[in-house]
Amino acid sequence: PENRRLLAIIRDRKPQSAAELAQTTGRAQPNLTRTLAKLEAAGFVTMKAVGRRKAPSVAVKKIVVEIDPCSDRDRLRVA
Repeated sequence: PENRRLLAIIRDRKPQSAAELAQTTGRAQPNLTRTLAKLEAAGFVTMKAVGRRKAPSVAVKKIVVEIDPCSDRDRLRVA
């Protein structure tokens, strides 16, 4: 839930740096930096260079999982 709220804040407020995001969310910057790295590794966030800073942006708008209980052809689609 915390990471989903974080993604919504990134999407809606479009922070220009991790420091700005930390200030907006009230989260400690080292903790936030680790979380952003994990979200980036999972493909949920991209970090774009803005001068000497990196600005987070949401990379995924929707994840759709289609499960057919009678088949082994489950699908995952990222939009």
